[in-house]
Amino acid sequence: MEDFNKVVEAALEESNIPYAAYALTNSESMLASGSVGFTDLEKKIPLSSDAIFRIASMTKALTSSAFLLLADRENLALDTPVENILGDFKDLKVAKLENDEIHYESPNSKITFHQLLTHTSGFGYDFHHQTLSHLLLQGEIADLLDKEGKFLNAPLIEQPGTYWHYGIGIGWLGKVIEKLSGQSLNDFMTKNFFDPLEMHKTSFDISKLGEDRLPNIYAKDEDDGLTDISAFMASPQIEDFAYGGGGIFSCPEDYAKFLRMFLNKGRVNGKEFLSEKIIKEMTSNQIGDLSVPFQPSFNPAIIAPNEWFPGIEKKWGYGFMINTKEVPNQRSKGSCAWSGIMNTFFWFDYEKDIGGTIMMQIAPCYHAKPKMVLQRFEEAVYRSL
Repeated sequence: MEDFNKVVEAALEESNIPYAAYALTNSESMLASGSVGFTDLEKKIPLSSDAIFRIASMTKALTSSAFLLLADRENLALDTPVENILGDFKDLKVAKLENDEIHYESPNSKITFHQLLTHTSGFGYDFHHQTLSHLLLQGEIADLLDKEGKFLNAPLIEQPGTYWHYGIGIGWLGKVIEKLSGQSLNDFMTKNFFDPLEMHKTSFDISKLGEDRLPNIYAKDEDDGLTDISAFMASPQIEDFAYGGGGIFSCPEDYAKFLRMFLNKGRVNGKEFLSEKIIKEMTSNQIGDLSVPFQPSFNPAIIAPNEWFPGIEKKWGYGFMINTKEVPNQRSKGSCAWSGIMNTFFWFDYEKDIGGTIMMQIAPCYHAKPKMVLQRFEEAVYRSL
């Protein structure tokens, strides 16, 4: 097996990225893990092997899994209208931007849990969609840093079921988990998900893990230089609101345990944790003829325009993007994957029995350089198989 520390170190140097941590697993055990580079470039402080990362949208797969676990216990059908549980959904409107003016119309159908899970509900993100970006600039919706989660009160941007738009829907699933379980999202997921998977370095609550374990955050400028922006970031400590779409802190080794559960078809330490039915639903196309498209950017400081693997059609299951063809020298056809806005990435591949994650903390998301680090790491993994 390759020396992945050397592979990652070379990729970081080539990309001018300060650090990364990674983990690699198969269905049986952890195969490799490591921490490379410096969290503080000025003081030359190495990235600790005990570092905790802001995994942002890698939270979505965890929350989706926890919701499906709870829905199975509650016999909740996924075609159930969400408004049956959350009254907020009865008053939703679809916003349309025309000639710099917002017009609203009523949804043609009720949003279902299936649509929230698959990003086909009509919700979006302001950094990916012009209508929401306009509303944010006008102060009519809250931004994603709002501690009370007021950003969830944004309107729809498409009629439900008509388009794949990456958005805030999984945050609403977190609200559903709280309503059905009678617990906070963090308490439910810790007891029913993180603890059974032995993910003891994973939480919405950074005070439980130690805020001092968070590495510095860097931003790339137009000349490929680096600026430490940690001091400009608000405290990540949750108050009453935990965002099911992006609020979890974790580390590569813990996330690899989550990936291993899928490689084991839902089993943990030989016992069923998620049923094979749920696993199959999560890892197969749930959006029919729709596809995961090119994603534009309306806030290039935090996210770059992106399309995963141009020329290969991408589908969505419940929590994961699925590539419909093999990516040359990388993942097999049918592999499942996603990422987080601080340039954290993961994938798992049933055909090759492999799952990996690599985590950085750098802006903007989808910048070509952190994506290249992922590619170099992934190519090395497949050379080793």
